[in-house]
Amino acid sequence: MRFSLILTLYFAVFANCSRNPVYLENNGYRTVLVAIHESIEEDSELIDRIKEIFTDASSHLHPATNYYAYFDNVTILIPRTWSDKLKEADATTERFDIANIVVDQPHPHYGDNPYTKQILKCGQPGEYVHLTERWVKDERYSWYYWGDPGKVIVHEWSHLRWGVYDEYPIEDNEHFYYDENGRVQPTRCSASVVGESLDLYNDFIPCNTDPESGVMPSPGCRFFPYMRKNVGSGSYMYAQYVESILTFCHSDDDKNIEEKHNRLALNKHNTHCRYESTWDVLLRHTDFTENNGTDVNINVMPSFLVVKEGDLRIVLILDVSGSMSTQNRFMLMIQASTKYIGYTVPNGTWIGIVEFSTNATILSYLEQVGDLESRQEIISDLPTTVVEDTCIGCGLEAGIEVLEYGGKDPAGGIFLLLTDGRENVAPYISDVIDELVEKEIVVDTIAFSSQADPGLAELSAETGGTAYWYSESDESTALHDAFTDTITSRTSSSTDTPVQLTSYKTTIAADESITEYVYIDSTIGRHTIFFIFWDPDRNKNVEVVISSPDGSTIDEETGQYFKDKDIHTIMIIINGIAQSGQWTYTITNVDSKDQTVEVSIESKSIDSSSYPLRLQSTIGNEIITESPPLVIIYAEVLRGYGQVLDANVVATVERPSPYESIELRLLDNGVGADITKDDGTYSAYFLDFVNAMCIDDCRYSIQINADDEDGTASTRTVVNTGALPINYDAIPMKSDPVPIGDFERVTSGGSIQVDDSVHIPGEDEDPYPPSRISDLESPSSDYDEQTITLHWTAVGDDLDQGTADFYELRYSTSFSVVFDTFEEATEVTDDDLVTGNLDAPLQSGSLETFTVVLPTKGNGTTYYFAVRAVDDADNKGEISTVAQNTIVPIPSSGLAWWEIFLIVLAIVLAVSVVVFIVLYAYFEKQKKQKVGLEEANYA
Repeated sequence: MRFSLILTLYFAVFANCSRNPVYLENNGYRTVLVAIHESIEEDSELIDRIKEIFTDASSHLHPATNYYAYFDNVTILIPRTWSDKLKEADATTERFDIANIVVDQPHPHYGDNPYTKQILKCGQPGEYVHLTERWVKDERYSWYYWGDPGKVIVHEWSHLRWGVYDEYPIEDNEHFYYDENGRVQPTRCSASVVGESLDLYNDFIPCNTDPESGVMPSPGCRFFPYMRKNVGSGSYMYAQYVESILTFCHSDDDKNIEEKHNRLALNKHNTHCRYESTWDVLLRHTDFTENNGTDVNINVMPSFLVVKEGDLRIVLILDVSGSMSTQNRFMLMIQASTKYIGYTVPNGTWIGIVEFSTNATILSYLEQVGDLESRQEIISDLPTTVVEDTCIGCGLEAGIEVLEYGGKDPAGGIFLLLTDGRENVAPYISDVIDELVEKEIVVDTIAFSSQADPGLAELSAETGGTAYWYSESDESTALHDAFTDTITSRTSSSTDTPVQLTSYKTTIAADESITEYVYIDSTIGRHTIFFIFWDPDRNKNVEVVISSPDGSTIDEETGQYFKDKDIHTIMIIINGIAQSGQWTYTITNVDSKDQTVEVSIESKSIDSSSYPLRLQSTIGNEIITESPPLVIIYAEVLRGYGQVLDANVVATVERPSPYESIELRLLDNGVGADITKDDGTYSAYFLDFVNAMCIDDCRYSIQINADDEDGTASTRTVVNTGALPINYDAIPMKSDPVPIGDFERVTSGGSIQVDDSVHIPGEDEDPYPPSRISDLESPSSDYDEQTITLHWTAVGDDLDQGTADFYELRYSTSFSVVFDTFEEATEVTDDDLVTGNLDAPLQSGSLETFTVVLPTKGNGTTYYFAVRAVDDADNKGEISTVAQNTIVPIPSSGLAWWEIFLIVLAIVLAVSVVVFIVLYAYFEKQKKQKVGLEEANYA
């Protein structure tokens, strides 16, 4: 093991446990993981450039953080497809799908722009930094567009590690703003950064930024900071390429004014971080609160280790205690394990099997799966019977022995532990968990039934695994979904990882049939399998008939139909590439009693070189210990890195018995839980917790479904969080939506466990305030009417759900007054409104529009507005973002309408007179010519 985990694990509120953990020790970041995707060809120069860039980045990061931090060691993960000559060691815990920084193909919309994927609130970590091979290797290219690559890494690391946001403008209406004196200013941080404003669409001529003109600069106007000999030294989150920028903006009046945070700037950082400076956010992070302080005289050159990615090593740790004999639990466990080994795990995976009851038995040391024969051999090692008590610690210790067999390093190994009971024989989970953490073994757990030990969730959380719960209800598919998710969530970057199209249970009456449909979209079709699991309590199997889009039929008489009566499973494997379109399948219950049937359909990408549409999900907290309880559920529909927007995404949350499941629509509208509108991340708060009579902690299971039910799903260029380029032609233009078409996807969202100390609000309680309004804007003003128009997206009564009771809208000519001392600002009443009703908010997600009459106009006064929603229990939401506008005349000739009318009338009359004179002269001339001709003829 290359790095001791005796350090306190960074699993605090700001940690992103799904990614590779990074530690700060003696001012140095350790175990930073940079991973190269398998689609990139072997290249030693790429590795050399990564080393050069991060060495440069470390030298910038140290002074930028006031000498708090630098890069101490960096691990570079090369793909398993590369030769061994470049590696210095074999990978253990390192995998591409958990890397902090990935080097991969260009983003389908952002191209080679470096960016950080962020879906969490300000101060919480990003997911990963995405770099491309060209950006890393082509120095002239990256320097030309983004400046020093090392400074770009500092910018992206700030997103990733500390959860700060960009301080440059993104939307067209964010590039300029009115300051408190009514002057037009370019968006930048700090305001000490100098440059010039030029029109991109008009030969780069200087822009008009004169407020007396009455309008903001033209839509093509952009501010270009001077790259050299500038004044401002902050901020990295604005324009890292400016030579003078060496640190982040602060809010301290006693410090360098050239690094002072600009609260008025229109940017994502001010929006998401509530107008705090980057330094304010950083100083709350454990990197700074728990650091030993600054160290100027320190060697900041990082060390590097190149490791080669290995195959997955998984040990199934299966409960065979006496309770597993009830309710067909043992058979269902073997059924799910068989599907998992036979079809779900990718080729090359190493599988071991342990069974435990009073003690543990190793049934199989690690064996590698490949063809169907090797998979069947491993399946034959699965447990065959149940025994006695429950010793979960015994199973865990045996799993460690499997991973260490032959002197192997267990680090990076994965346990998939399934149990239905409470441990009652030592060693216990608490006796083994420290060893698992120290040896860097990840433990996924499946709590089989509500009686399963409550320590399972903590075991997964502490080791970086995922906890699942299968309730045994007639609706739950969580058992099979959990087995599948342990693979698909870890290998999503591989085109050989299957995707689940559908997963559900249904009851079929005796001697009855059901007919259902599934849509095979154009991104999938390879290795498509229909799994049908019939009722364990029924002796007669169901019968299945499938019809393809072209009308051909697959039934029991074809060679694609496989039935295993021992585990009550039917598998229908579609040969070759399944046709795109609607597939129909009919399931007939030939038994004399009703049957509960489970259906799961999987497929892979249409070919190994292209990505399928994939649904991914995560939850904010797996274990809830605080009151009132709440959790955010996240989901994404992706094709590679490309986001799918406007899909129909629904989370089904199964609650403890006897409460029914809840369906929760996940939205990408920038309200409440959703940070950024139209960024491809769907989310919502789940609040419907119940006071169930659980044995200890209550569990909730989550399934996510996505489709194009509304016919609106599409891909298009969306705003990313990345480094500002020097040249604006590197910024991708917004594109028109490209329809996705029909598709279906389903995945497990894991489980939530609520500590029994948590207070569940009763019907007469309302502890949840409305969400913060984060998109308040003022798109226009009217000089003649002396009004300013505002709009925002409505939030709910309880965070992002329901309808608020009323709005409290206030304004001031001082930003600080309206935001810092909101209640001292002037309140807007219904008498001040031309449109809108503050006492009648719309439902959450609706667009609100208000027009406010203001006391003065035309004197350069800037008005600042803020709003908050209030519910019927008088819970007040947080103060919104601040909108600003000024009331100045619209540029015109400067004349009144009647003056313009008289001028136009005069022009019309003048033209009429000229036309009359010309026509009169023409006809007089014709008349004279006619008379002359008649006289000539007479003569």
